[in-house]
Amino acid sequence: MVRSFSFPILLISLLFVTISLSSLNTQTPLWLTKYHFSVWQVGIVGSSYFVGNLVGALVANWLISKLNVKKTYAGTCILFAIATLGMSLSINLICWSFWRFLIGIACAITWIIVESCILVTSRSKNRGRMFAIYMTVYYLGTVFGQGLLRYFPKTIVYFALVVVLLMILAILFIFLTNYHLPVRKKKIFNIKPMLMYQPARLGLIGCIVAGMIIGAIYSLLPAYYEYLGLSDDQVANWMILVIASGLIAQIPVGYLADKYGTLWVLVVDSVFFVFACFMIINNHFVIFSTIIIGATIYTVYPLSMAWACSTVNKQDIVLMNQTMLLVNTLGSLVAPAIISIFMNEFGNNYLFVSFIVIAWYFIAVLVLNSKKYAMEV
Repeated sequence: MVRSFSFPILLISLLFVTISLSSLNTQTPLWLTKYHFSVWQVGIVGSSYFVGNLVGALVANWLISKLNVKKTYAGTCILFAIATLGMSLSINLICWSFWRFLIGIACAITWIIVESCILVTSRSKNRGRMFAIYMTVYYLGTVFGQGLLRYFPKTIVYFALVVVLLMILAILFIFLTNYHLPVRKKKIFNIKPMLMYQPARLGLIGCIVAGMIIGAIYSLLPAYYEYLGLSDDQVANWMILVIASGLIAQIPVGYLADKYGTLWVLVVDSVFFVFACFMIINNHFVIFSTIIIGATIYTVYPLSMAWACSTVNKQDIVLMNQTMLLVNTLGSLVAPAIISIFMNEFGNNYLFVSFIVIAWYFIAVLVLNSKKYAMEV
């Protein structure tokens, strides 16, 4: 199989995984609220998924070195399918946290495989375009997942069977590719050099911020809409609006970053994001504000990743990729649990108040370090 054909086939396989994940991420908090779980319990289940992401990021390199790309990818798809079926066995906090934890492991390993294949096989001249295509396909699958949610069976076991079918398709397509990742001599996952590498620092901070906010969007925003009294279809429509806005913004924002510099594009992104959150809190121009939120926050992660990867040598790209996913996961892990407590105590609008606090911190860090990092950008 020629590698040029492997890239689109890899993305098709990823599309099936993303559709499953997107629909499950929205449906899980809806199931929990229907079974009268409190907001903090919804946050705990959401956080367990990101704990799985954390573990997956740690073990991915070891698994890939022991197996190969195809076997590892297929194994994660099988794990995803089994865990989704497991959710139908018992509906309680501990069991669902465990199954979401396993799904989180599977997704993290899948992302590292896909992103590493793209980063290692691409050249500096086309890496940005290939990564933009990858992110576009990822968010397209997320939008499809939200759109197809209304056609998915609402019963957990039948929903899980649809996910199993999608995972089978993903496995079939990955075996049509021809990717081989280089095996590192040191197989221990040592992220300290990447974390201490000064030129990539703001990129890593951007990944954390994106993880915190996007993690809360996936874990808590559906529950926020549910508590407003919206139906499942209405919740899916709002989630589609958020994610589709991020999808459409990928290429133009990437172009602006190339032309004007990543740092200042991230600053402008964050300022518009804060403005949109204020508008939603005050119930003004809610649809427009939702579009702005999606278009801004969903571009922070790819911009930050491209920034950090551009500062390291090619042999360190996979390690930097794992490091960024790890710090992104840490943000996604911490934020839903903490924000859900504030929402439970002070009201649902504190979801957006928390977003504003996180974004203002990011703006301050970027502006204060603008001169220091101007050359790296």
